Amino acid sequence: MRARIETEAFGNSSNQAIFMVSGWAMPKDVMHAFALRLSQRFYVVLANLPGTSLDERWISRSRIGPNYDIDALSEQLIEVAPKEAWWIGWSLGGMVSTYVAARRSSQVLGLITLAASPSFIKREEWSHGMAIEDFDAFAEFVEQSPEQGLQKFVMLQAKGAKNERALVKQLQSFLPMKTLNRVALIGGLRLLKSLDVRREWSLLDVPNLHLLGGKDALVSSKTLEQQADVNPLQQCVVLSNCAHQPFLEEEEACVRHIENFIDANNT
Repeated sequence: MRARIETEAFGNSSNQAIFMVSGWAMPKDVMHAFALRLSQRFYVVLANLPGTSLDERWISRSRIGPNYDIDALSEQLIEVAPKEAWWIGWSLGGMVSTYVAARRSSQVLGLITLAASPSFIKREEWSHGMAIEDFDAFAEFVEQSPEQGLQKFVMLQAKGAKNERALVKQLQSFLPMKTLNRVALIGGLRLLKSLDVRREWSLLDVPNLHLLGGKDALVSSKTLEQQADVNPLQQCVVLSNCAHQPFLEEEEACVRHIENFIDANNT
């Protein structure tokens, strides 16, 4: 059976494991430097979401349509993750990791999310998400012009960052233009629209840390105000000068928070 999830490993496999899941439309390569930094102490396995890759050989080999059903996706990620690992998820990857950690906690030592919200979309009793009309307009734009849609997404990710122009160029260098998979983009957006893990967040029975950017234009740090007391095992941190990719903007601060959190919760 051909694997649906592309992974890459860093560090010594005898060390404690971290399983890291990238976000919508962004290949795991954007998290390489962060993974390498963490691999100084941990064994890090870095995963793409289905259908997203910079590797043309991988795309040609897989020949499997990307599956964005949340339960199927969860099983595919569990299949390639180390059996005992701390899960770190960025953006959509953080929402999916929250779902896995709540429903399959025997597979997860603890959860860390980066720039992830329990619900990306505004819903009843959830005012901090994107208006559904704006989300639908963006999704339609991506469907009609995937390349331009990804360029717009990069601009939104970098908006508010201290060095916005440099960050845009950095993110653009990782866009999978030659390996762009339109089905994966649309599937990921549909999941992002439907996924609501507020209940899963409250039910987490593993230690969980949530890092958000105070300048993030896509995921408001105010979401933590609504989530502040929903789970006794959680810790929430706002990196006040970061936008949507704190692991690029303040790598050392993220590493410090993660290492301290794991050290404090290791049994």
